[in-house]
Amino acid sequence: MSQSTTDQNDRRIGNDDASTEEDGASAATPRHSALRGWLAVVGLALGVFSFVTTETLPIGLLPAIADGTSVSVGTAGFLVSGFAAVAALTAAPLTALAGRVDRKWLLVTLMVIYTAGNLLAAVASGYGLLLTARIVVALAHGVFWSVAVSIAVRLVPERHAVRATSVVLGGISLASVAGTPLGTAVGQSAGWQAAFVGVGILGFLVLAAVLLFMPALPARGSGSLGALLHVLRHRALRVAVGVTALIMSGHFLAFTYVAPYLEDVTGVRSSLIGVLLLVFGAAGLVGNFAAGAVVGRALRTSLIGSTGLLAVVLTVMYAGGAGVATAVTLLVCWGLLYAALPVALQTWVLRLVPEESEAASSLYVAAFNGAIGVGSFIGGLIVDSSGPRPVMLAAGAFAFAAMLLTALGGRREA
Repeated sequence: MSQSTTDQNDRRIGNDDASTEEDGASAATPRHSALRGWLAVVGLALGVFSFVTTETLPIGLLPAIADGTSVSVGTAGFLVSGFAAVAALTAAPLTALAGRVDRKWLLVTLMVIYTAGNLLAAVASGYGLLLTARIVVALAHGVFWSVAVSIAVRLVPERHAVRATSVVLGGISLASVAGTPLGTAVGQSAGWQAAFVGVGILGFLVLAAVLLFMPALPARGSGSLGALLHVLRHRALRVAVGVTALIMSGHFLAFTYVAPYLEDVTGVRSSLIGVLLLVFGAAGLVGNFAAGAVVGRALRTSLIGSTGLLAVVLTVMYAGGAGVATAVTLLVCWGLLYAALPVALQTWVLRLVPEESEAASSLYVAAFNGAIGVGSFIGGLIVDSSGPRPVMLAAGAFAFAAMLLTALGGRREA
């Protein structure tokens, strides 16, 4: 028997197991209304919005945080890169260890940790305590991302699974449009501690939504570290994780340094950069929900098209990009294409190993967060040596590699 046939049998058996577990879950828990299910999905989207806002919150406040804690701006920057590193390293093992906990009460625990960590950051007067608070939140961050979408698709009818995924992941784009800019504005006007109080209050709101609308959801999967070894045996999942690592490294390689690119290459005034980033986020919000209408019908085609077109956009930005009108057009295209990727990638991962969907998602989360650090680091080396323009070409190469891996690896698995 070939490896491909074995993997297909594994998936078929996993689907049967998942169906059996779902039937058992339905019998063990009260039926919840469709409205209550969608309200719980919206609560999860608010949770995604909260976590993404918290992750990126220090970026716009680094000078103030550095002054307030008596460290350099570079050291203060570790509050972002260190956060991503901790989330990447702990997402898979912590999710596996929490595999037997009812998902409602796991979410309650995660939001309590999230809220406590941010309120601890708000009262921190020194860098050590602030970094500790960030690490506490990062531990919850990786697990939340690993389970949020897999929980959302259990709250709605199966035919609405991709739509629920796009609603939950819409919190990413919404954080770019509203969360991070508002957090920065609050921190600049009322002090950086006030910004952490604000995201702490968001945590209370998400906690309330979970308690009010989330039904009891028995855990799925084996609930052990062995689940990670099980999902790693699936070749298609390894391909999906590899594509995630490539495309997200490329995105953050370029996007981390988009501000100096816009200033130095396109000649955009610094006062307009914030507006252009809002345009990028708004385009992403549109792209996120547009992806929900396409991904369910043509997943592989969506991934190949998004990664390939993103490679083209980034290459054009390297080759030209002069002028505000061109910059706006390219940023809109970038935002639309990038926002489709988390929806498509997360849907891909969930479909591959349904019997261990959360363990599989934890590997995806680890790759995603690891890519933030890797991409930003490579981009920094390029900017320091050659300026911001070449980062677009390097990012385009990562996107092209992701497209090839999707096309070739995905076809072999099919």
